[in-house]
Amino acid sequence: MPDEPLPDPENRDALRSSPGFELLFLLQKFTTEAERYSEVVRRQHGLARNDIHAINAVIEAERAGTVATPGELRERLVLSSAAMTAVLDRLEASGHLERKHSAEDRRQVLLATTPSARETGREMFDPMVRHMLPILSQYTPDQIHLLTGMVRQLTLAIAEAREGLARGER
Repeated sequence: MPDEPLPDPENRDALRSSPGFELLFLLQKFTTEAERYSEVVRRQHGLARNDIHAINAVIEAERAGTVATPGELRERLVLSSAAMTAVLDRLEASGHLERKHSAEDRRQVLLATTPSARETGREMFDPMVRHMLPILSQYTPDQIHLLTGMVRQLTLAIAEAREGLARGER
C-alpha cells in the first residue's frame, strides 16, 4: 500500500481529485447496474430484494464452510427480528431455505439452502455471468488476483463505513 496521506474528508474537492476516485465512481455505477439486473430477475422469480440477499448470505456461509443463523443473517441484512422472520418464512414456504436445529444445541436454528434455491440462483444469474466472464478472460491471472484483492478490501471498507454509521460515527 502506498503511504500517501488521506485527503481531508471535509474537503470535497480533495476527495474528488484523489487517485482512485474515478474508479470508485465506476464501481458505484457497476453496483447500480448489478442491482438493476437483480431487480429484473428477482421479479421474474417472484422474490423480494431481501429474499435474494438472504439466500446469497446463506450460500456464502455454506461456501465458507460455516453455518448461518437467523440472528447473524438479521444483523448482516440490517433487518428487524420481525422482518427477518418474514423473509425466512417466505423462503422456507417457497422451498428455498430450510431451518434446522443444531445437533449440539437444539435451541440454535441453522439455515441451509435447498437444491431449489441453488437452481433458481443459476437461472437468475448465469446469464449475467455469461456476459461478464468473456471480459474477465481478457486479463491475466495476476491481474485478476490484484483486482480480487482490491475488491475484497473495498468491500471491507464499505462494511466498516456502514458499521461506523450504525455506531453514530461520521
